[in-house]
Amino acid sequence: MRVRVGRGVFGRRGFFVCLYNSLHLVFGLALFCCGSLHQPFRRVVTTMIASLMPNNIYEHLAARVLGQEAALRAISVAIYKHINHIGGARILMIGNSGTGKTTIMQAIEEFYAAHESLAEFRAMTIMNARTLLDEAGDVDTFAVFRSLENRVAAMLGEKRAPRDVQVLMENATVCLDEIDKISGKIAGKSDVTGMRLQQALLTFIEGERFLYRARVHAQGAERYAKLPINTRNILFVCGGAFEELYDQVYARVDNKEDERRLKEVRVYDKTSGMKSTILFTLRDYLKMSDLFYYGMAPQFLSRFGSIAMLDDLGRETLQRILLHSKDSPFNQSRTYFKTMDIDLRITDEAVDLVVSQAADNTRLGARALREVFSRVIMDLEFDPFDSGALRDGENGTRVLEIDAGMVDAALQSWEE
Repeated sequence: MRVRVGRGVFGRRGFFVCLYNSLHLVFGLALFCCGSLHQPFRRVVTTMIASLMPNNIYEHLAARVLGQEAALRAISVAIYKHINHIGGARILMIGNSGTGKTTIMQAIEEFYAAHESLAEFRAMTIMNARTLLDEAGDVDTFAVFRSLENRVAAMLGEKRAPRDVQVLMENATVCLDEIDKISGKIAGKSDVTGMRLQQALLTFIEGERFLYRARVHAQGAERYAKLPINTRNILFVCGGAFEELYDQVYARVDNKEDERRLKEVRVYDKTSGMKSTILFTLRDYLKMSDLFYYGMAPQFLSRFGSIAMLDDLGRETLQRILLHSKDSPFNQSRTYFKTMDIDLRITDEAVDLVVSQAADNTRLGARALREVFSRVIMDLEFDPFDSGALRDGENGTRVLEIDAGMVDAALQSWEE
């Protein structure tokens, strides 16, 4: 049998192939126009994603995160791999408290939100690694899926198609904070719970297909559906302070158990002048065996494509955070005082004192900066009008200027 269509003549097989392709095109365009996340024709979106190079991603992250250039480059490459479905997009961040791990995680989320072409990658959750234990103490990796499902529900609303839920969950970013807290050692002794958590995360992070019972909207009603979720394309960003690791590696190098030696240099400090100091950073001396000894299983660490070392924040970076960052404690206080028609200012000498005090506490980083500034400003925020520090400014404004004497007095009372 032959079917005549217009001027062309097709066999039965050719007719149905033509019909299938036509319906496929119409169906694909309909899905595209309806805004579905899963469409056969995504050339425009794919082109937009392809235009995002690692350096473009870095520029966005660096505008939000001050310092940590080397770590941001590694993370930018991991994100590029993720949005292009290239394997190995898993990264481990190591850095002291206050070096910016949480800020980086938030910056990643803001990056996805800033680009319409990355809509299917916007499902993201930030979790504490220890929350993967349930009340009975059993490992519950599906807690990751539940957290992602809640995020997807907030994104799609009530009418969420099963396929859209699946696509968002499979292309999600999962940030596990305090990953060092699932170490297989506590105080030098084996921790069975930590090892169980690492083992449970092995296949989950590497890529495995799971059946997950999710809430979806299908056949005109809210219902549960078992969705096959493949974790292969999920970007895992894990971070931890690894607090004892610094001393552990320093002791190894200091005891000459390493071919490299500690370097003593002379540096200039504005407050104390020239002084001798030992240059030591984990970036320069860390070995993979140090992490094994710390309690991280070799099989677990091998799942990460790269390790990003976050440096302790130097004085210049701390000053930029104090005055210019999105979460600048000084600018937040300026906004606070503006509600009272007060113009808050700070002298260069006062900035140097605040930054110097925060820099001395390298284990707290930006958190130390916020704590020091809070000590200086807290009494002024409570009652600036009775502080004796207000003066008349230009155009009838009232000015409150923080000087070095005020910082010094606040820090002395703090130490007492």
